[in-house]
Amino acid sequence: MKKILLTTLLLFGISLSANFVDEGIKASKAGDNKKAFKLFVKACDGGNAMACKYTAEAYNKGIVVETNVDKAVEYYTKSCSLGLGKSCHFLANSYHKGTGVKKDNLRALEFYGLACDAKIAEACFDYAFICELAQGVPRNLPKAKSYYKKACDIGVKKACGYYKQLESMGVK
Repeated sequence: MKKILLTTLLLFGISLSANFVDEGIKASKAGDNKKAFKLFVKACDGGNAMACKYTAEAYNKGIVVETNVDKAVEYYTKSCSLGLGKSCHFLANSYHKGTGVKKDNLRALEFYGLACDAKIAEACFDYAFICELAQGVPRNLPKAKSYYKKACDIGVKKACGYYKQLESMGVK
């Protein structure tokens, strides 16, 4: 009985969060960004990854709220942890370039890996590239080859060439 009740409450919460996102999008399209922001925060608090991304973008771009990179990173991180690969890719790029956060290629790889797992093809390529060129991390050609293959399989054509090159070099 408890299991059924918990499942019902969880599904209701997910549905409610989705409704807040839909209403937020409508409010934004109507030009009411303040209302949209409040709805996105509420939906994010309810566990909606897209709402967290929209909230992060508001903080990142200073829409309705003061620009606050720390808050943007917080919400992008929550969105990523909820499975939105695009937010993981945004964070990876931020850490790789040191944009708004301290440059940290180990953190970048972590987020590129999460984004790649979510089928963000460019993230797979970026992961491979960092491993191949040893950009702030130890060089790892087998891992680079593996991620080039993933990127190639998802549709990044240039990754196929990099993969074939490492294959022809005998990288396992």
